[in-house]
Amino acid sequence: MSENQPQQARRSNDLGPTGHQVAANVRRLRALRNLSTTELARRLTEDHGRPTIPGAITRIEHGKRRVDVDDLLALAAAFHVTPSTLLLPPTAQGEVEVTGVGTVPAHDAWRWLDGQWPLSTTRDPETLRRHLLDFHLYSRPEGIPPYHDVDGAVRWLTDFGETPQERAKSTTRPDQMGESPEPD
Repeated sequence: MSENQPQQARRSNDLGPTGHQVAANVRRLRALRNLSTTELARRLTEDHGRPTIPGAITRIEHGKRRVDVDDLLALAAAFHVTPSTLLLPPTAQGEVEVTGVGTVPAHDAWRWLDGQWPLSTTRDPETLRRHLLDFHLYSRPEGIPPYHDVDGAVRWLTDFGETPQERAKSTTRPDQMGESPEPD
């Protein structure tokens, strides 16, 4: 496309990158659970109060039907997974395109979506402290502690020159990707 041609706008009902990821994950999880579209639709309707027909599952899997937030939560419940599992690729390796954000390391997207760490951080200790406090204040419900002690994470950055997530990426084996190093 040339610079003089306007970009073609995405139609409002077209799926974005996260919508396509949800479609792929519904297909993947349904196959892993050995569920027919009929059985998944029955579970959604009878067990989770989200009336769904088998054809709707097929349309979701082919990217022809959007999944709204109510669908997303009911699907996660039906598959016995977190909503994050439907929104992101099933790996913490490589990169992922996140709607509204762009392409980011998959590891960082998982930590962000699971409420563990801000999606973008800084290497400046004082700015990091402000970002973490803000993230924990608005991303974690009252009574559920943050995954990281803010001052401990800032000390970690100061002492080791990297955030706990950067340290985990450089030292963690693929089978340990879910574990999080704890700052001293």
